Amino acid sequence: MKRWVDDGTLTASRTAGGHRRIALAEAVRFVRVSGTPVAHPQLFLGETRFPAAAALPGDAHEDFFSLLERDEAPAARAWLLSLYVSGWSVAAICDGPMRCAMEKIGTLWLHGVDGIVIEHRATDTCVRVLAELRGFFAAPEPGALVAVGAAPNGDPYLLPSMMAAAVLAELGFRDLNLGPHCPTEVLALATQRYHPRLVWLAMRLKPESDAAMRAVTDLASQLATNGGTLVLGGQGAPPVPPHPGLLRVQNMAELAAFARGLQVAGPQALAAS
Repeated sequence: MKRWVDDGTLTASRTAGGHRRIALAEAVRFVRVSGTPVAHPQLFLGETRFPAAAALPGDAHEDFFSLLERDEAPAARAWLLSLYVSGWSVAAICDGPMRCAMEKIGTLWLHGVDGIVIEHRATDTCVRVLAELRGFFAAPEPGALVAVGAAPNGDPYLLPSMMAAAVLAELGFRDLNLGPHCPTEVLALATQRYHPRLVWLAMRLKPESDAAMRAVTDLASQLATNGGTLVLGGQGAPPVPPHPGLLRVQNMAELAAFARGLQVAGPQALAAS
């Protein structure tokens, strides 16, 4: 450990007594980058049940669904955190166990009103886990690209926009999530205030009207003049016509891939546009 700190492999601070102190977020970063197995993850995750690092995605999906269905929130939390520690990206967690579990839970109300209780509790658990995952991310660097997003007006779903925000935050964006029920004109005002390179709309429901979709296209046109892009995603996102400022993605992995491309292009691309 001393050698890793001295050669810069691990970042540490010094206590008043001169001892090296490694922050939890830095320890998690090192474990993920190096692929080092964690012998006792329960010491910082607080739960004894964990998937193996090489757990098959299908197993992770079903196990996580079962934990949410039984409202075993501490175990569900530890399950996802352990996947992250063992190397899964936030996009993979959102596209995999979290998305698959929530889609199944979203149909339980058809079999009884207790399904609504399960869905609300599962949503709360996922929201809390996403918030906890963000504690492992490094703070955005000065000059980091800005991303602003929301769920559109009339769309009450909280989780999809939080997923998008977390995916972008993990990549180093300064993410600004406006949450559910966000009118397009409010999102437009936010873009004028924060000058984002990327704006997302997490559309769980289809647009309320043709006028609502025209407002989205108008916002994309405004963004394009300043080198920005409006990214649509979710079950309710309609097909989009060719447009320089509008992109539709199928999942969080595609959002992450596009965001990484923006980072590679850098601020100079925005100035050139």
